[in-house]
Amino acid sequence: MTSIDTVEQRLADVKSTIAKTSQDSGRHEGAVNLVAVSKTHGPDAITAVLKAGQKIFGENRVQEAEAKWPDLKQCHPEAQLHLIGPLQRNKAALAVSLFDVIETIDRLKLATALARHMDEVGRRPNCFIQVNTGEELQKAGVLPKDADSFI
Repeated sequence: MTSIDTVEQRLADVKSTIAKTSQDSGRHEGAVNLVAVSKTHGPDAITAVLKAGQKIFGENRVQEAEAKWPDLKQCHPEAQLHLIGPLQRNKAALAVSLFDVIETIDRLKLATALARHMDEVGRRPNCFIQVNTGEELQKAGVLPKDADSFI
């Protein structure tokens, strides 16, 4: 298991790199948010990173997030959880209840299902539309030419 000192140093190194890159590109401090991907990591490893100061995490599987994040968020209510992977419509209700941000809305039926569940429970996670800017057939996302009408 990684010591907290090592986790703190690694997190500080990543944040320093982000700050320098932001400054070099003309972005103001705080314009970039680090989303630490916690998929496949257990609660102990995530807790170490939370204690080191990281507050935003990403998961790509709804069931995996359901197994570990409710308890983690109860102990660390400041934590913010992002869904960073594809979402099946049949998991939309669970995603609305678990995640603070859903980053991968890529089709109308999914957007409609999410909106319905948000209305039912009165919870509105922030949502991002996934745009397939490379127009690659093997990748998900709304095509750029369809983005305005989708929005």
